[in-house]
Amino acid sequence: MLFALALASGLLDCPAFAPGPYYTRPIASAPVDADSSQYIRSMIDAGSTGGFWIAAEPAETVNVAGPKTPVYRVHPKVPYHAFGEPYPWDADFHIEPLSDAHAIVVRAPSCDLYETYDTTFTNGVFSAYSGAHWNLRRAFLPLEPGTPSAMASGLSLYAGMVRWEEVASGEIRHALNWAAPAGTVAQWSFVRPASDAEGIRFKGTGKYRLPYGARLRLRASFDISRFGPQSATIARAMKRYGIYLADTARENELYNAMPFIGSNRWNRADLEALASIHIGDFEVLSLGTVENVPGHN
Repeated sequence: MLFALALASGLLDCPAFAPGPYYTRPIASAPVDADSSQYIRSMIDAGSTGGFWIAAEPAETVNVAGPKTPVYRVHPKVPYHAFGEPYPWDADFHIEPLSDAHAIVVRAPSCDLYETYDTTFTNGVFSAYSGAHWNLRRAFLPLEPGTPSAMASGLSLYAGMVRWEEVASGEIRHALNWAAPAGTVAQWSFVRPASDAEGIRFKGTGKYRLPYGARLRLRASFDISRFGPQSATIARAMKRYGIYLADTARENELYNAMPFIGSNRWNRADLEALASIHIGDFEVLSLGTVENVPGHN
C-alpha cells in the first residue's frame, strides 16, 4: 500500500514515455495527410456517425507493484504470442471485469509498465493472450510487426489512457488511444507506431481505409468553450497531442481509469460533452508507410 500511495502522489513523475516521436510529441502544427478528407469520409460512410464517449465509471484500474511484488511466468493462451520475461503480479491486483480482461501494472519507482489482454490469475497461475512490457522513462519503442500488446494495434493501453490525476492537474501531456467503431477502419493494416491490426471486415465500399496506428488531430477551430473542466482537458489533448487508432469497439471510445486513491471523481454530466465531437471534426496526420500484418497481404 505504501508503494501505491507513493506512486499515486507522484503519478505525473511517471510520464507517458520519454520525449520521442510517439505519444509525447505535440502535433498542433504537424502536416495533414493528403488524403485526410477521404479517410474521414470512408469512416463516416462505413458507419462512424456517433460522438465520442468515455466511461464515467471506468472498468480499468492501474495496479501498482513494488520491489517486493512477486513475479510470475506468463502462460500464453495461444502458441503464437510468447512472453519473454516474468511479470509482477499480486493476488489482490485488478483485472478489467469486461471481456477484454485487460491488466495494467506499473512498478514503482522504476516506472516499468506491464500490460496484458485476456488475463487470468487462477490457483497461482498467471495467463494472458498477449501483452507487452515497456519502461515509461524511455521513448516509446514500437513492437515487432505482427505483435499485439494489450491492444489490437500493439500500442500501449496505459500511455494513451486518460488518467484522473492528469485531468485534475488541468493538462494531459500525451496522445490518447481511441477505439473506432468496428468495421469502419482497415483490415490487417497499420502504420507506425502500431505493430498489428485486427481482421474485422471493413463495412464501407471505398478504397480509403484508415490503418491502425493512424494519428488524428481535433481541429483547432472546434469550440470547447462550453465544455466542463474534465471534457475540456480531454479535448485540448486531442488538439495538442491527437488520438491514435488503437483498437475497435461499438462506438468512438476513449480509455480512462479509476483514480488511484479515494472515490471515483469522474463527472458523468461533464464527460457527456464529448458526444458533440464526431470523426468529421478531426483531420488525419501524415500516415507514412502503410504495412500489412505479416501473413495477411
